[in-house]
Amino acid sequence: MRLISIIVGMMIAAAGGTLAKAEDTIAFGDCKLTGVAGSIDFKPVKEDTLTVSAVLPSPGWWNGSTPDNIKSGFEYCLAAQIAYRAGVHHLEVRNMAWDQFISGAMTGYDIAMAGVTITEKRKAAMNFSSPYFTSNLGVAVRANSDVTAENIRQKRIGVLQGNMGADWVVNVLKPEIQPSAFQGQSEMFTALLANQVDVVITDTTLVLTGTSSSNGMLVVPAQYKLDQSYGIVLPKDSPNKDAVDAAIKDVADNGTLAQLTTDYLAPMFGGNPDSIPFWEIK
Repeated sequence: MRLISIIVGMMIAAAGGTLAKAEDTIAFGDCKLTGVAGSIDFKPVKEDTLTVSAVLPSPGWWNGSTPDNIKSGFEYCLAAQIAYRAGVHHLEVRNMAWDQFISGAMTGYDIAMAGVTITEKRKAAMNFSSPYFTSNLGVAVRANSDVTAENIRQKRIGVLQGNMGADWVVNVLKPEIQPSAFQGQSEMFTALLANQVDVVITDTTLVLTGTSSSNGMLVVPAQYKLDQSYGIVLPKDSPNKDAVDAAIKDVADNGTLAQLTTDYLAPMFGGNPDSIPFWEIK
């Protein structure tokens, strides 16, 4: 009996030690993990790995130029929080072109994040989690610009191809000149600096990001109120929506989402999005 008790005790200790070690060794870049490891029922496509698709570069959201060197950022660390709650030890980032990302043609991934606005049209091609961020549509112009709410419809407008803002510009703002569509943020803001367009309209978060590093050459005079909600994209047949929603609720309730905004987005924006005045369509 004593031998059996010793063996059982050793097995329990070993099991407990293994669990503690497993939790202790879950780490992702510079992210400060919260919550409980293994607290959601998540079924990854790759064993012990959360496979995440993103569109790089995306400073503040994904801090790094390639998937291999990303260690921080709002969306990266949100993915890390989900991976931790899923109990997996690896986070694999896949870089996608925006048009491929937004088309719903991606395969072989668990979740995807790129500041994607939840729309009914997009729901036909992909599943969305509950919202994790809300944004309006920002207006970016050159510092010496004469663009106003009254004349913006007569200006050359740049939009991000496939972005919710592009549809809004065409169907709601209805400019007199056909907008120029760009496949990437960097190309769009480069065109604005080069006077190839007069104004850029896209998510307020994106225009703040795109103008903050311009040394004052680009500014954000206004935004249009839309209250767009960003959601995590999941494959249409994913079994993990409830698990991801539970993780988002947990990080919202325990203050982690707010802390991620403070740590990664506020410095990048160079200001509070809520302080930007709203324009009405004239």
